[in-house]
Amino acid sequence: MDEMGMTDLQFKSWLKQIIRGLETAKEEATKEKTDEKLNELLKDLKEDLQG
Repeated sequence: MDEMGMTDLQFKSWLKQIIRGLETAKEEATKEKTDEKLNELLKDLKEDLQG
């Protein structure tokens, strides 16, 4: 079966979530907290790629 992709609206929503995660990481007080947030975001993105 063919796998369905995202609609434009779903993709925009997904991008907004990534942007929000990056902005949250940027606002952290320490480099360690920023790195922690970025690592969480990277983990989530990798999981999305794997399906």
